[in-house]
Amino acid sequence: MKRVIITALCVLLFGCAGTPFKWGSARQIKSGMTPTEVTQIMGAPYSVTASGEKLIYTWVDVNSLTMSTKSLAVVFIDGKVKQAPVIPPDYQ
Repeated sequence: MKRVIITALCVLLFGCAGTPFKWGSARQIKSGMTPTEVTQIMGAPYSVTASGEKLIYTWVDVNSLTMSTKSLAVVFIDGKVKQAPVIPPDYQ
């Protein structure tokens, strides 16, 4: 029983952690950057989706302790960032 409880706690705390990122890093993304350049800034994305001519990289950061989530999607067309994400200055 003790093992089941410990396993459940580990899954709860770490199972859906996504890919932690910082808004400050996301602000460095500029139009025209390549996926490699963006990954160097942000780290590996949580998911990569191809949709027609678009390639969408998504980062999701779930904080299990505060029950908060933040996410960011970057769209690439022809191997370049289509539009830099707009991050409000109050996002920390």
